[in-house]
Amino acid sequence: MNYTDALSYLHDLLTIDSVKSEPKENAPFGEGVKHCLDTALNILSKYGFTTKNVNGYCGYGEIGTGKLFGILSHLDVVPVGKGWTYPPFGATVVDNKIYARGALDDKSPFIAMLWALTNILDEGLVPKYRIRFILGCDEESGWGCIDRYLKTEEMPEIGITPDADFPVINCEKGILHFSVSINKNENIIYAKAGDKANMVPDYAEIQVCKNIDISPLKNNPDVEIVTNDNSYSLISKGKSAHGSTPQKGENAITKLLKAISSLDGFEDISKLISKLDDYEGKHVYLDICDEKSGNLSLNLGTMYMTNDKLVFDVDIRYPVTFTKDYILEILNKNIDGIIKETHHQKPLYVDKDSTLVQTLLNAYNSVMNTNLEPISIGGGTYARALKCGVAFGPCFPNGNGGMHCPNEYMDLDDFKKMKEIYYVALKNLCF
Repeated sequence: MNYTDALSYLHDLLTIDSVKSEPKENAPFGEGVKHCLDTALNILSKYGFTTKNVNGYCGYGEIGTGKLFGILSHLDVVPVGKGWTYPPFGATVVDNKIYARGALDDKSPFIAMLWALTNILDEGLVPKYRIRFILGCDEESGWGCIDRYLKTEEMPEIGITPDADFPVINCEKGILHFSVSINKNENIIYAKAGDKANMVPDYAEIQVCKNIDISPLKNNPDVEIVTNDNSYSLISKGKSAHGSTPQKGENAITKLLKAISSLDGFEDISKLISKLDDYEGKHVYLDICDEKSGNLSLNLGTMYMTNDKLVFDVDIRYPVTFTKDYILEILNKNIDGIIKETHHQKPLYVDKDSTLVQTLLNAYNSVMNTNLEPISIGGGTYARALKCGVAFGPCFPNGNGGMHCPNEYMDLDDFKKMKEIYYVALKNLCF
């Protein structure tokens, strides 16, 4: 594989809308995700990999003999959201950047890793492992792909996932998603914000009856008021970001609820937002940290309405030395509302002096001429599915790319550098 081939394959994947959608036959996560999986498996088969489609939940391509080594990537992407300059599935190249949802998370690193591996194989070297690309299709929405894989397929004991940051990540915080339900004010007609708990929402809207006095909001810069026939639409806009780094975004739900809490009759909303408006969890008494992984983070990700409830989905990333039970205990003590756990992933920690971490770290530092150390993140990767696994790229220190944001892109110079780093790492690990 050369650069032209790699860019062509990347274009093929990026032009596929692989946001999770309604399940169909042999497409449990929607037809777009299935099409993306089929396309990726076809690419692998072109280069001599033995492939398998696991009922549309996931797939893999394998080459070599011996103990199994895993490279875990995902093909599903988060919803597009608003504010794109370029078509989100256009794979538009401008100023040496390719723009598309999934350009950074996680299609480019999959292709870069494959490009690197094929270059090593072309040199006639024989891998000492069976190297298996495992391609998930539900990483962004609950890991149904990994759950299905584990039922019938062999999971490598050791491996990497190119789905986070360089130089190498040996520590991932615990992830807890939960919903909070409070009684709906009878004057609320409609409420909607956000797409997922793990995204900072960039738009929030609540419609209220016209008998509500909204005059306190008329000079509030965070709220747009639209007058309808029988209601007011109260709208706030923010800036999207990954839920593990809420400080990088502007939360539209937080803006809107803070404003509405000033209105008469919205005391329940006022109580709730006073607890959940801080991304470090200070107001709900969860401003905790540890030396290995740093501070807890909190993201108020979605808002929607049921018959008699307002429901909010929250994403917490907690330090590795704490437990889910501890977090839930604090939440239940300090939040007035019905709390329900919806998703959980235990923390990950691999010793920084392990062979895996040091080999990857040395590969990065040698190519980039740096002397960096392993890092900790709040993001959750497939590395947690392995007995010994870590995340390795694709985001460079102080880089951008807009993961989970409008105009997500991959810088094509970074794409080439990434491939060179993966080349050194795979050669040292697997050959």
